[in-house]
Amino acid sequence: MSAAPATATAPAEPLLVAEHLMKRFPNGVQAVDDVSLTVHAGETVGIVGESGSGKSTTAKLVLRLLDADDGTIRFAGTDLRGLRGKALRDVRRSLQLVPQNPQTSFNPKLTIGDSIAFNLTVHGTRSKPAHARAVELLERVGVATGHAAKHPHELSGGQLQRCAIARALATEPSLVICDEAVSALDKSVQAQVLNLLAELQRETGVAFLFISHDLAVVEHVADRVVVMYLGEVVEEGDAAAIWRAPAHEYTRALLAATPERLLATRDAAAAAPTP
Repeated sequence: MSAAPATATAPAEPLLVAEHLMKRFPNGVQAVDDVSLTVHAGETVGIVGESGSGKSTTAKLVLRLLDADDGTIRFAGTDLRGLRGKALRDVRRSLQLVPQNPQTSFNPKLTIGDSIAFNLTVHGTRSKPAHARAVELLERVGVATGHAAKHPHELSGGQLQRCAIARALATEPSLVICDEAVSALDKSVQAQVLNLLAELQRETGVAFLFISHDLAVVEHVADRVVVMYLGEVVEEGDAAAIWRAPAHEYTRALLAATPERLLATRDAAAAAPTP
């Protein structure tokens, strides 16, 4: 009896599918213009562009912090734009944010432990296990558990950003949006936080949508890159391939402005023979 033919496995549906997103502000600025992107489970997708390119607005549309004028957003097979009230809050348990500035994203009146625990209690976890989970997460992201009793102003920027990551991970999300999450940190702390995100992804399988104006940073953490300019996607693809051979002139300009490329250009000029 012959063996049955192997059945091809259909590719998994992306975790996040945003298509043809549009957002115009009352002042007439077209902040997002026909933007589409996908993120698969366990993947890191970078969105890069200078200030005003529309990348943060795109993130707010995905998070439903802003409502899109047009387009579709599907997360884990659910139409996000159609959700309201409790249904939207339930989905947000799996869709979390690490903001750019942790100094302003934490309530100054709450301790760090209370802030992290709140992200659980608002979703129905009782206070005692929520606080135990907060302490566990602080240890996991490399912050001394005693800092759970401290207020935000008592911690450094790097410590606060680790706390913001712990808060985002509290609900065991499947996708975390990092909006300029390392831009305010010095280079050594940036590297520590980026390594932490990579380690957490390996352990938990969480996906990241990583937003930055720094293409060099994104290239080191992202599997794929979406380049935005004036509200539009001008280039997207494999991060290493774009770093090697950018197709769009705007991407080339972003890369040329990175410290690595500037140093390479300077060194090449210094090594060139004098005519």
